[in-house]
Amino acid sequence: MKSSAQQFDRMMNTPVHKLIPSLAGPTILSMLTSAIYNTSDTWFVSHLGDSATAAIGVGFPLLAIIQAFGFWIGMGAASNISRFLGKKCVHKASTVATTAVLMALVAGLMIFGLGMVFNRAIVSFLGATSTILPYAQEYSKVIFWGAPLTCASFVFNNLLRSQGRAFFAMIGIVSGSVINLALDPIFIFTLGMGIQGAALSTVLCQAISFVIMGIALFRKDTLIKLGREYVSRIPGVYLLILSTGLPSLFRQGCAAVANILLNRAGAVYGDAAVAAMSIVGKISFMFGSMVVGFGQGFQPVVGFAFGADNYPRVRRCYSFSLMVMVSICAVFGVVCYTLPEWIMQLFNVESEQVVEIGAFTLKLISFSIPFQAVVILANMLLQVTGQKLLASITSLMRQGVIYIPYIIIMPAFIGLRAVQTVQPVSDIFAGIVAAVVTWHFFKNLGKKEVKTAR
Repeated sequence: MKSSAQQFDRMMNTPVHKLIPSLAGPTILSMLTSAIYNTSDTWFVSHLGDSATAAIGVGFPLLAIIQAFGFWIGMGAASNISRFLGKKCVHKASTVATTAVLMALVAGLMIFGLGMVFNRAIVSFLGATSTILPYAQEYSKVIFWGAPLTCASFVFNNLLRSQGRAFFAMIGIVSGSVINLALDPIFIFTLGMGIQGAALSTVLCQAISFVIMGIALFRKDTLIKLGREYVSRIPGVYLLILSTGLPSLFRQGCAAVANILLNRAGAVYGDAAVAAMSIVGKISFMFGSMVVGFGQGFQPVVGFAFGADNYPRVRRCYSFSLMVMVSICAVFGVVCYTLPEWIMQLFNVESEQVVEIGAFTLKLISFSIPFQAVVILANMLLQVTGQKLLASITSLMRQGVIYIPYIIIMPAFIGLRAVQTVQPVSDIFAGIVAAVVTWHFFKNLGKKEVKTAR
């Protein structure tokens, strides 16, 4: 096991083409496993009928909202921690980490309280039709119970990654996810719990991940420390975490709002449309998780380098990661374009209408997937280097500025096609904006390199 000094040396001096994949590998596996267990819920529940499948789609924005709070706090803390560790300010890093954990638990408790009081109103707003509503209510009630641990789990994951401990984060997430895969059929079918069993399995998975990652964070060889003595009483620390994490909130929050609007728009065309878009959403989430996973391996390396004013290393990190991420997305695009019906039928879909709607959407998405890599990498680069405004712009662009107006306005003109085209249109335009913003960032970084050389 590496000491703290060895870990610091590794993060600062290992070649990026070796270090980033070594950190990204466990993170990709974690994200992919998490996506698979989310997708498995849909696969198992699909045996209960289209309305139950659609209810999972309605519940997905709810999970996304909880995740948005976890990422808001977790990535806000992690971005600052990486820079503080690059500057060797360990006490500041530990203060941010401990404060973030407390904030996550409080946020989760608030979500739980609101969810219990306004359950029916919330799932109705999320897009549940009268036939979907009973299933959606059963599912969401259990999910709300797990909100505090779910929020904290995302923070724990980011705290481990921020100090280059992606392997331990992977162990926590993968362990919980594997257990979830085993519990899904037992709870749903053997115990006869139906869709509520899928939700309970998901919550237990988060609890297991929380415990495992918590144990890893309290090891003696970690770079940051957690404890009551590190809880900050300074409002500025809380504001620092929240302001730095805003791009993550915008990214995840806009995704949740976009998903809600998509469900509501799809509901006009019946349960088949909602079910089809639910499946497509899970497939996109699985592919996107691998890209985000690689980006999360890239992020702490950039944070350390930027904190130490090693700007050439920042540039090398970005160039290498962009090449890899675009290549991964291109492969995903080919798969979606050539095998859309087969992918849809993997979810035990019996309705020809669901397959037809979903397959056409997958073909459209295949052209825009590489643009997601440009957007995600730009957002992570700007966030970890403290470029809050630019990071917020790239976060809002993809599923905020473009997606939301499109899904509100265009169904009146092109009907169901608006539901099917909204994501690829948003990805392409957001990718172009992200490329311009990134170019602007590196142009300014070049000026800093010149000043540093002097």
